[in-house]
Parts: sequence; structure tokens; C-alpha cells
Amino acid sequence: TQNNKYIPVFLAPMAGVTDIAFRSICKKMGASFVFTEMVSAAGVIRQNKKTLKLIQITEEERPVGIQIFGNVPNIMAEAVSIIGENADIIDINFGCPAKNIVRNNGGASLLKEPQLIGEIVKAVVQTAKVPVTAKIRIGWDDNAINAIEISKIIEDAGAKAITVHARTYSQGFSGKADWNVIKNVKSNVKIPVIGNGDIKTPEDAKRILEETGCDGIMIGRASLGNPWIFKRIIEYLKTGEILQEPTLTEIAEMIIEHFNYFVKIKGELVATREIRKHIGWYVKGIPGASELRQKVNVSKTKEETIDVLNKFFFPRKLVLNYAQ
Repeated sequence: TQNNKYIPVFLAPMAGVTDIAFRSICKKMGASFVFTEMVSAAGVIRQNKKTLKLIQITEEERPVGIQIFGNVPNIMAEAVSIIGENADIIDINFGCPAKNIVRNNGGASLLKEPQLIGEIVKAVVQTAKVPVTAKIRIGWDDNAINAIEISKIIEDAGAKAITVHARTYSQGFSGKADWNVIKNVKSNVKIPVIGNGDIKTPEDAKRILEETGCDGIMIGRASLGNPWIFKRIIEYLKTGEILQEPTLTEIAEMIIEHFNYFVKIKGELVATREIRKHIGWYVKGIPGASELRQKVNVSKTKEETIDVLNKFFFPRKLVLNYAQ
């Protein structure tokens, strides 16, 4: 297989999820490399406040990639010159299936314009002070799978690596990822290929490496409420040992850590709102989870939320002290 060589395990860029707090937690849990949420190149140039917040990073999460999207080569290049060395890698998104992005000819819609992809990558590579990578889907739909052609164009334009999410645009996040296409891309380009799609367990991670020969793997939705997945995958690839799933106490402690991080960077009001979806992910599958979600969703303060969590996780003994 991979002869025990070091296999990087990346946290995928996910809109509304991979902010500083989540990136830092995943890094602490062993992620080799983390990415920001997808950032609009035009927004960077306009100095849009929300966009600029997305490109803020901390030293503790490095190395970190900033992922940008757009469809005009010189705008993409200008945004990259503004970002400068704030990122350790610039990643270009050619895979996002979100309707508002695709409608504006960004993300996965560019898979229909291979020449423009080449021009964008070239412009970004010429401007960037750090390595440039790209993330693609395998094609627009089952009748237009062009991952090999696109990957070669991206390589020729100077990118240093490519991530292949093994679904088409039209699949969205449904159906099965076709790892075979990753294998075909890997045998047609010289730059490293990172496999993405349907890697949910340590065993999946090993299997995609063996079946495709890819150089690294990227975890997206499987990390939601489950940052332990990085540690578990890395341990399994190194030693063949499957670490236990986290205990209820470990889940509770992780939620509190995540919440405290949110409060620190976003203030209590925003943090109390934003932790809700993460709590939903953390407790998925635990008996009583839907009742907990309902209570958390109407909690207005940190104190109320922690109280709800304590009653759920430690009904007999309030272990987690609010005054952290």
C-alpha cells in the first residue's frame, strides 16, 4: 500500500463551518492541514467586512489554506495579491455545487469551461506568493465526466496539487462517490492528488488510499460533530489500531471547548446562536438528541445552553462547571 509513509489528512473547506474555532479544534485533533470557508475573490477586492473576516487566521492553526472562488482571472489574481502570505496555500474552488455560486458562473459551473479554468489557475499562480492548489468535482454530470482533462489543465497552469471530490455537480452530496475517477486522475498527472468523498471511517480512509493511490485524503461532512475522526484515521493508518469512539463525557467537553472558543472570537450572543448547529452534529444518534436540540435552539445565553447540556449529559451530577 502506502509503505507507512506519512499521509496528510486535510479538513475540507466548508461554508458556514470551517471558521477559526472549528479549524483549531480539528488541528488539535490531528488534521494535517485545514482550510478556510470558501472566500469570494471579488469580496476580497471590495474589502467586504464579512469576506475579510473569513480570511482571518491564527498562528496555532497553521499550516492553513485560504480557498477562493470567482470566474475572472485578473480579479482572482488581484484578490490573491491582497491575501499575500496570510495563507500557506491558496486553493481555488472549481467544485462548489451551491446554486447561488453556480448561477453566477463560479464553483462547479467552471467545469464546463476548461479553458477558463486554465486561465484562472495561471493568473493566480503568477501572482501568488505561496503554492496554489485546486479542488474540483469529477464533472458536470454523468455524461460530462472530464476530471482527467481538467486536472491536466490545472497541472499545466502551475498548480502544485489537486483535490478531487469524486462526485459530479448534478449529484450534489447524494449518491456514491466514484473513487475510480480519482485513480484515473492520479495516473494521469504528476502533481499530488488528494482524494475526497465518502470517507466516513478510518477503514474508508485506508481503502481509498489503496484503491486510488492518492497522496492524501480530505474529510468534509464526516468531521461535523466529529473532529476525532482525524485522530482515529491517522492512528489507523499508522498502526492499524481502531481507537474507540468518543465517550459522552468527551463529547460534552468538546462541545464546551468549541462553545468557549466561539464566545472568545464572536461574543456570547453570536456564539450562543452559532453553537446550535454544531451541538446538533455532536449529539446525532445519541438517545434524546432531538429534545436536546429543541431546548438548545431556544436558549438565549451561554449559561442557559450550558445548563441544558449539563442536564442532558450529566443528569445526576453537574460535572461541567459554567464558570470556565
